Amino acid sequence: MTTAISPPASPRVLPTIGSFVRKYGVVAAFLALASIITAVQPGFLAGGNLANILSQWAPVGIMGIGMTYVVITGGFDLSVGAVYSLCAVVAAGVGRTEAPVVAFALAIAAGLAAGAVNGIVVTVLKVNPFIATLGSSLILAGVTLVVTGNRALVVSFAPFKELGSGRLAGIPYSGIVLILFMIVAGCILAYTPFGQSIYAVGGNSEASRLAGIRTSGVVTSAYVISGACAGIAGAITASQLGSAQPNLNPNLVFDVLTVVIVGGTSLAGGKGAIWRTAIGVGILATLQNGFNLLDVDAYYQNIIKGIIIIAALTQVNTGPLRHRLSRRAAAVPGPSAAAPPVSATTTTTNS
Repeated sequence: MTTAISPPASPRVLPTIGSFVRKYGVVAAFLALASIITAVQPGFLAGGNLANILSQWAPVGIMGIGMTYVVITGGFDLSVGAVYSLCAVVAAGVGRTEAPVVAFALAIAAGLAAGAVNGIVVTVLKVNPFIATLGSSLILAGVTLVVTGNRALVVSFAPFKELGSGRLAGIPYSGIVLILFMIVAGCILAYTPFGQSIYAVGGNSEASRLAGIRTSGVVTSAYVISGACAGIAGAITASQLGSAQPNLNPNLVFDVLTVVIVGGTSLAGGKGAIWRTAIGVGILATLQNGFNLLDVDAYYQNIIKGIIIIAALTQVNTGPLRHRLSRRAAAVPGPSAAAPPVSATTTTTNS
């Protein structure tokens, strides 16, 4: 007996609530956190406090941009803290005798060089990114100690401090630099062929290579961008402090990784965005400032930060895990799969 085949179900056009939450839940979390902090401490939204937050977190946010590029390619950069300290020392050392523009330019150039070396070690020598950047971090930290003799370099030249302490209409110059870099880097990643190559290499490096993408060049470029961002951040910090020293902020790499992960960029590569990193910076900065306003002990702050990182990774990885499980379930043949072929007009039922 033959029956008519019912037409296939139409694909769902509107996104499900679950997919919407996975994509934009981080924004809702940031808004909720800011609302709670504001309710408890109304001074949080004061213009002076927001300006201070922007200035304080500008280096982390700028370095988060470079880290986002690297992580989307499927890589990792543990050297950003050492590059940051080295570039700050370069800026301060040169800034004592040369114009600030020259000092900052050389600091950025040092970051570019460090990033290029990392990229070459990863792509040409085929060293695991974790090991490669860990090794370069130790080398650069040692170089910085040797060059400075483990002493702080103080800059008394007032114009050197303008980038770090100057403001335009109440907005810190460092914050303006962060916002501009976020916009430019976000547009490049989202709307240019280079940005699409970053995603493609992170999603499937071998398929990208077969499609004609120079994967080694793309990965190296990501590390160069990360190094340049660390150089800019180091120059800003040296300007803010009017000095620099080795191991300027040993825990900085964890803050940089946290803002990228909390924002929703996948450590597996191929997924992420600069706007997500911007939200990650907002969440961590709001949380840190709220802790300070509420006088929360630093030990508890670290505990809460760790919980947030684990929760963020769980959120990022749950969706892909469910997708893989559903695909595996769909690939398992039902009892009728072993049956002989049937007429196209016959309806079959899978159990």
